Amino acid sequence: MFPITIMKLYHPKKYSLPSLVLFFLFLSLFARGQQEYPMDYFRSPVDFRILLSGTFGELRAGHFHSGMDIKTGGVSGKNIYAVADGYISRIKVSATGFGKTLYITHPNGFVSVYAHLSRFDDRIASWVKQKHYEYESFELNIFPPRETFPVEKGEVIAFSGNTGGSNGPHLHFEMRLESTQTPVNPLLFGFEVKDYIRPEINWLKVIPAGPGSLVDGKAEAKVYRIDGWGAEHRIKNHDTITVSGDFSLAVNTIDKLNDANNKNGVYSITLYADGEQVYYHDLETIDFIETRYINSFIDYGEYVENKRRYQRTEIDPNNKLSIYAEVENMGILSFTDSSLHRLEYVIVDFAGNVSKLPIIIQSIAGINSTHKGNIPEETVHFSIDQLNSFSAENIEISLPGSCLYRDLCFEYEHAAIPDGGFSRVHRIHNDRTAVHKYFTVKVVPDSLAVDTDKLLLARITDKGDYISYGGKWEDGGLKASIRSFGNYVILIDTLPPEVSSVNISSGQIKADRKTLKVKIKDDQSGIKRFRATLNGDWLLMEYDAKKNLLIYNIDERLKKGENEFRLEVTDQRGNRTVFEKVLERGD
Repeated sequence: MFPITIMKLYHPKKYSLPSLVLFFLFLSLFARGQQEYPMDYFRSPVDFRILLSGTFGELRAGHFHSGMDIKTGGVSGKNIYAVADGYISRIKVSATGFGKTLYITHPNGFVSVYAHLSRFDDRIASWVKQKHYEYESFELNIFPPRETFPVEKGEVIAFSGNTGGSNGPHLHFEMRLESTQTPVNPLLFGFEVKDYIRPEINWLKVIPAGPGSLVDGKAEAKVYRIDGWGAEHRIKNHDTITVSGDFSLAVNTIDKLNDANNKNGVYSITLYADGEQVYYHDLETIDFIETRYINSFIDYGEYVENKRRYQRTEIDPNNKLSIYAEVENMGILSFTDSSLHRLEYVIVDFAGNVSKLPIIIQSIAGINSTHKGNIPEETVHFSIDQLNSFSAENIEISLPGSCLYRDLCFEYEHAAIPDGGFSRVHRIHNDRTAVHKYFTVKVVPDSLAVDTDKLLLARITDKGDYISYGGKWEDGGLKASIRSFGNYVILIDTLPPEVSSVNISSGQIKADRKTLKVKIKDDQSGIKRFRATLNGDWLLMEYDAKKNLLIYNIDERLKKGENEFRLEVTDQRGNRTVFEKVLERGD
């Protein structure tokens, strides 16, 4: 079968969709690149039925999901297969993120990615182990020559796992364009996933979008609960929404697949106003350089406040996402008459299942709110078009416009020095407003520490925990790069990391023992590096950061009789702990 050409053609208003949705879904991709996606070139990366716990483009914290998560029955160790002929072009090992990961480049211009692996196939694992010892590092990011690891379609290349930032055993699988490394929705390549379930529409939010705008008579956003099943949904206990002036919409929606309870992401959202399309996006591809724009795509404040993600129609001036197409007036709606208008959301999952939400709007012309908003007196205008600066007692802020999604009235205040703190609490705007890039903050302590190298800038979470942003002492203050608004304070870290034995406290190692395990932990500035040696030589210990666990898989380096084990752990502020143990291996 030849690769099919995917074309974008928007759903004409005369269609009710159910029988034609899948056809138009595939046609709909043409205008965004006319990319060919072969439908029978790749096999499944697993030898069992694909059930998904995560879909491509699914809304995650700070990013769109870049692949699909394949369930492995809650266990590690399942065979993972090369989906087509090619060669292993990249091998990455990390304590966070994707953990152990393989990348295969295929001759047809695509790359397949296999992440959170427990281990590689023996021939790959042996080579990677040599690289660990060559570089004396657990973390690796290497690009083998193409002749090193050629692979054939259906060859076992690795085994599923739970490494890196994974929250449970599964395979994170991606398809990318080789030319740009841009992730592409894997379902476009014909991987079979059973899905006869329509998307759920749970909440609607109507948001005033200009001075004087009103929603149901008030100058504030209003949330509506959605009822319904099957294709048709409706606003619960509310027939008509009254609007005056400019407004935008946001919808909370999820998708479920057969035989899986996970709340996944939908594929496309279209909005019609009086039968005309005014908004559309789909999730064919998401470039990594764009993924953090999710914080503009969703109603970020609502997510922080209620942990509920609403997908907005309004596109902020500094939102560079390329998933949108034919959006009218940047997603802002406006009716200048006093009349009834019909809006309709059409939400589609990848399988072509459709859910609709009709919305009746009563527009009222000539009514404007006198509400100006509760703008504090101490505000400064920050613009997306310039370098923004702010200074107050003991704090200086420098924020490029590219850090913001839209202009804002910047707010600042401070609170008392907390117990254990070396500065007052600096309230830098509010954590309900998203920031796209890092910006610079310099904070001068209110009380001086003897050792300024041990000071760190930390953000205080809603739960009262601290997240360290580090910083460097410079010109009488602590200078740090941060990427979140919120409450910040200077703390000090003089405590060394904690190191404790898991299974070597006695020092006696039986001959049949497979692993040695040690826990390392630092609750303040965080672990910066560790170095383990055995009998004076560097020792590979695999680091599971989410479990604070170091693991040595026993090999020939642990000799019979006595062995000297040494582990040095250093935190981000230079505090160091040395753990030493004599290990005696039995016969």
